[in-house]
Amino acid sequence: MDGVQLRSRMTGMEGQKSGQTEGARKGISGSTVKIVAVISMLIDHTAAAVLTRQIMANGYLNAVTGTESQLIAWLTENMVLFYGMQIMRLIGRLGFPIFCFLLVEGFQRTRDVRKYALRLGIFALISEIPFDLAVTGNPFHLGYQNVYFTLLLGLLGMWGYAFFDRCEKEENELAGPLRIFLTVTGVLAPAAFVIVFMVQPSGNGTGEQMMLTVGILCAVTVLALVLYGSKKGFRRVQTVCADITVMTAMMFLAEYLRTDYGGMGVLTITAMYLFRKHRVAAMLAGCVVLTFLTVSEIPGFLAVIPIALYNGKRGLKMKYFFYAFYPAHLLILYVISVLLGLGSIVLL
Repeated sequence: MDGVQLRSRMTGMEGQKSGQTEGARKGISGSTVKIVAVISMLIDHTAAAVLTRQIMANGYLNAVTGTESQLIAWLTENMVLFYGMQIMRLIGRLGFPIFCFLLVEGFQRTRDVRKYALRLGIFALISEIPFDLAVTGNPFHLGYQNVYFTLLLGLLGMWGYAFFDRCEKEENELAGPLRIFLTVTGVLAPAAFVIVFMVQPSGNGTGEQMMLTVGILCAVTVLALVLYGSKKGFRRVQTVCADITVMTAMMFLAEYLRTDYGGMGVLTITAMYLFRKHRVAAMLAGCVVLTFLTVSEIPGFLAVIPIALYNGKRGLKMKYFFYAFYPAHLLILYVISVLLGLGSIVLL
């Protein structure tokens, strides 16, 4: 074998080795991350839809509203069931942040956002009856909507952010009136959201207090935008205001529709989208937002572990399995509740 043939063969072997290394990239695939999220969700919903009903059937509400000795006696008798349910709900906190992360990943990788949104919308509608049955025992309950609606609104929000970012990069000037409108709403929208969904429901806000709250929030927003604009320019400020407007609109819709996780769920997706170039940072940002919703979401920070191990590869092709699992498992859990004689108990 001459030198040319030897070098050619060695080069081919090196290329083959490199390809094997690339194919065997360390870490876990996207499908494995989804399986972690699905298992977490199943544990959470089993505790919520079945064990919580059993706890209520065992007289939990009477024990809570009774004397301290009655509550202690009830907890002693139902300790395994009650604390088992609590532990399972805490494990379940990993599910939603992972699904939000995967939504952001899917948005960046999809070839057609419209088809992606359509899939989410279709499964949101398919899942509503199983969700209502699992939560209320009723096939139709308009007071609370399933998490697919939250994910859909988050996706539509990211679509809007990407559109305005593209306008900025392509130096596509939006129409003058629209530019002014987006700048104004970018300042006012967050204040309006806080007033409508935080100050008013608390019942502590008079008209003067609300006006003061609006003034302070708008002033802080304007100051932040001015400081940001002094470094990045007015075009960037215009884009940020447009993004804030889109985000707040999606949060308003989530709250009005009363979707699972509501406006904070949309904000979680937005936070992850902002840090999308750094996966662990994205997950941490989303979990921080969720802890503002309730401190019980703190275990969700453990979702950083599978995300840190995620290698960016797709893995098993089980897309529609994961879509269908949500309504299917909710329906099965409701059937189990019915067989146990608990189906009529309302969880809301």
